Amino acid sequence: MIEGIYNNAASLTTLEKWQASITQNLVASKVAGFKKSNFAIESDDKVKTNYNPQQSAAQHTGGLPVRTTSINFTPGEIEQTQKPTDIAIDGPGFFQIQGADGENLYTRNGEFQFNNENTLVTRHGLQVMGDGGPITIDPEQGAVTVAKDGTISQGNNLLGRLQLFNFEDPQGLTRVEGGYFEAPEGAAPEAVEDGQVVQGAIESSNVLPMEELVSLIQVARAYEASQRSMLSHDDLISKAINSLGSTTA
Repeated sequence: MIEGIYNNAASLTTLEKWQASITQNLVASKVAGFKKSNFAIESDDKVKTNYNPQQSAAQHTGGLPVRTTSINFTPGEIEQTQKPTDIAIDGPGFFQIQGADGENLYTRNGEFQFNNENTLVTRHGLQVMGDGGPITIDPEQGAVTVAKDGTISQGNNLLGRLQLFNFEDPQGLTRVEGGYFEAPEGAAPEAVEDGQVVQGAIESSNVLPMEELVSLIQVARAYEASQRSMLSHDDLISKAINSLGSTTA
């Protein structure tokens, strides 16, 4: 009986974390290049979404869910923006960004811009790295052109090339502040030799809001079932204590 209460408490904790994951996905659904978090329960019968009052509390523990989390790296749709500093990745890979502490970060969010020093940066002001380092333009030299292979030029002046990187196991990447990814220690990025980009476009997030809303409903039902089961266990324990007290009186 006590085990059932612990199981339901664990179930509620897991469901709260699942709900937080869904909320994060929904909030970031309009962020370019965002990759949704997948939150999975070991099996469908681990969390009951319906409470049956005809079952005993011992039969209806609510389950002890075992959660697994991962990042869904499925590409989003490429949307045309006509903004010359917006750059979408068409295929595998990540842009390499220099973090505030000099560490390398990775992203598929190509909403870039030029800062006051005429250097290509992210919307958070972090430098976008080319094959030779940061990319800086001369505002007097005219429009910037980005070729499919990532080569950036102004007229006949080649300014550098956006190098795309990938990892043998992208699931090893960790989300960090700003929606970037950080590679685990010892994981060397691999250059994507045939990577392609699209200028004047961004990759949308791969979040499908309707799917997330359906998951929210599922979480709410499972949460309610676990709460009711916990109350049922609590009621049985109270009755047992009262009965024991009456017997010993």
